[in-house]
Formats: sequence, structure tokens, C-alpha cells
Amino acid sequence: MPSSAEPESRPSLEELTAASGYLAGVSAVVRSIGKARDVTRAVELLKDVTARMGAEVSLFASFMPDDASGIPYRLLLNCDPQWCTEYEELTAHAEDPWLAYALTHSEPIRGSELDAHTEEQRGIVQLAHRFGFRSSIIVPTPSSGGLARMGVLFLGSSVPDYFEGDGYLVFKLVARSVAMEFHEWWLARIREELIANAAIDDSDRGLLALAAEGHSSKEIARKLGLSIPAVDSRFRRMRARLRAPSRRAASRVAAEYGLIEPPAKWPPDQARHQAADERLIRPRAREGLAPR
Repeated sequence: MPSSAEPESRPSLEELTAASGYLAGVSAVVRSIGKARDVTRAVELLKDVTARMGAEVSLFASFMPDDASGIPYRLLLNCDPQWCTEYEELTAHAEDPWLAYALTHSEPIRGSELDAHTEEQRGIVQLAHRFGFRSSIIVPTPSSGGLARMGVLFLGSSVPDYFEGDGYLVFKLVARSVAMEFHEWWLARIREELIANAAIDDSDRGLLALAAEGHSSKEIARKLGLSIPAVDSRFRRMRARLRAPSRRAASRVAAEYGLIEPPAKWPPDQARHQAADERLIRPRAREGLAPR
């Protein structure tokens, strides 16, 4: 697996992207991502599509940027996991220029186009270089509909300036498709875990949807033909299962993972509030490792 070793001789990005069957080969893997049933298979596909695209190493991260505990995240790794270990030891996400870009942009960018202004930022970039990302592309995948869970695909080559020349525009196009497919895959997997672990049924979803719209217990009781104590009791149970501090926070969690449709506009005190305590579906920082 590429790390600090000397880069091997390989075709240029222009040669790869211009080759007959390049787009078809990448597309064949992309179509399989949504069908992956577990992390092992998803990582195999990440490794496959990375090679077909022309990169050597890659990482896909799915995360909640506004969570008070930091950035709860899920990873698919096609690189040396020691990079992540050293990154965590640095608590690097607070100074990471690549991650900072992904939080506020949707356009892919080459690592060389981002400035590292501080010693900490330069150290983070150098760390990535040591583990096969001497030339790199950052591909953000923001969520739609005002939801917060985001994703970002990092692609790297041990060849300096590998992504700088011709072929980049084609590569960027396919990288966006790959990133979005892995983003949707993680959302679907977390949704399945949430349903299984929190035991949320269709009736619960109806209550959460009404809470998301800002309805009070009295209004919900009237709409559903229930008593107010019954409504409050059911919300207490759902809050406990979702580990959310309020009913609207619980509805936000449900919307994040597709259990309910988010309202056209969240109530003011709910906007961008991240209520999920993801210990319920605790992420494992190095959950996905590429097969050796």
C-alpha cells in the first residue's frame, strides 16, 4: 500500500482518462456501491474504483460537522490506517485545511490549491503526503434539504503533481459521482442501524414528523385522536431510544437519516441543532479497512 515509498512508474492521468473504456469501467463499480451490504464490501468497491479512476489511495468520511462532541464520523479506508491513528493523535480535524474546505464548499479541489497557513496545517498536509497523498483531490458531498450529515472523498497519489495536468476535468467528474454514491450508501446504512437499534415504527415516524413541523402536544393529540399524556409519554420513550434531549431534536435525528421527510422550514429554535448522541449507533473510527 502506498506510503512514503518511492512512487512507481505509472501512466499519466491524461493517458488513463483518455483510454477506451475508462468511464465505463468506473461506472460499473459506481453502480455496485448502493448494493453493498456491509463495510467490507464497500471498502472493496472503494479500492476497486480508486484504482480504475487512476488514484492509488483513498478515504471516504461521513460526518456531522455541528455535533457538540466534535465530529462523529464513519470512515471507509483504502490507505494505511496508521495515517488515521497519527491524525487522531494530533486531534487534527480542528486545523485540517482539507476538512475545513469540505465543510464550506461543494466543488472538488486539488490539495495543491489550498494554502496551509500555520505550522499545524502544514504538519497535517505533510502527514498526508507520507501516506500516499503527495498529490491529492478533496471531493465534498454536502447533503441536500438543509440536513447536516456530510461526506468527503479524499483521493491521493504518491506521484507529485499527478492531478495537476490534463485529464483532471474528467477525473473530477467521475470523482463527484463516486463520492455521492458512497455518501448515499452511508446514509442508508446508518438509517438501517437507527431503525433496528431505536425500534422506530411507522406510528413513531408520524409523531416525529408532526414535532418537526413545530406542533405542540395538544395539537398532535387532537390530530391523532390521542390524549396529551399519551403523546408526551410516547415522545419520552422515543427521546430515550434516540438519546435526544428534546422531541424536536429527536425529529431532527429522524430527518437526518431519512426516517421522515424534513419540513420545508425547521422551527427557529431547531435550525441546525444537532441533537443526536451517536453513541446509539457509535461510529468506529477505522471501521472500514481496505483488504491487504
